[in-house]
Amino acid sequence: MARIKVPLSLLLVEMFIALTVVILFGLAYPDRFRSRLWENGGEEGWNSNPNKRIYFYANHQEPPEVPYIWQKRLTESNLGIAILTLVIFLARATLYYTDYLSRYISVIYDVVLLWLWSVSIANQSSGDLSDPKHPSPLPWYLTRSCSRAWEKNRGYCRIAQASFAVSILAAALYGARLLREALLVAYERGWKHGQVWSGQDADEEMGQEIGDKYMDDEHEAAEALMVPRESWQDQALSPVLAFFPSDR
Repeated sequence: MARIKVPLSLLLVEMFIALTVVILFGLAYPDRFRSRLWENGGEEGWNSNPNKRIYFYANHQEPPEVPYIWQKRLTESNLGIAILTLVIFLARATLYYTDYLSRYISVIYDVVLLWLWSVSIANQSSGDLSDPKHPSPLPWYLTRSCSRAWEKNRGYCRIAQASFAVSILAAALYGARLLREALLVAYERGWKHGQVWSGQDADEEMGQEIGDKYMDDEHEAAEALMVPRESWQDQALSPVLAFFPSDR
């Protein structure tokens, strides 16, 4: 199982984001300011007005569905994602400290968190189209300055803006972690591939040297066994010539 080394700076950034999102979404739970921002936007004509929903009940009509941006489910899901992020950070830090952090486990963590924060960003930026006269493709506090909000709601407006911004940072962090791991894996595989080719080249060169040396030894042995032509001429061809050796 492949172990990985995580830079301390990356762990600190992840810890900061995990703690920040838990605090921000914890402040919004269960309905500290969601309904106030909805009412603020409705009275200013920036989105649907929750105070006018009572007229539907008075006329025995079914009111439009509450936009998801103003539902309690969004607050609960965001807080759940934030808590899960903190838990995964603590697990990752513990595994890293004990040298049991596997690359595959870390990648699974990053994929899950990237997906969750992407969903959270999409939900936080969802619109309010329940009132055709006052459609709002995006929450008003993401398209307007908080200075335009009611004075008692300006602080809540800034918290909502900060929550959205930190959610983007969280998604960017886990996306960057995945990209970093992909680049590291590509680099390591390329390096190993280069090492294999270098080893093969070295083996081929060594084999060539051994082959050349073997051929040289064979050639020298063959030359040593060969009888020179002149020695055949010097041999005595008859008993007579044996008594009259040639002068050289």
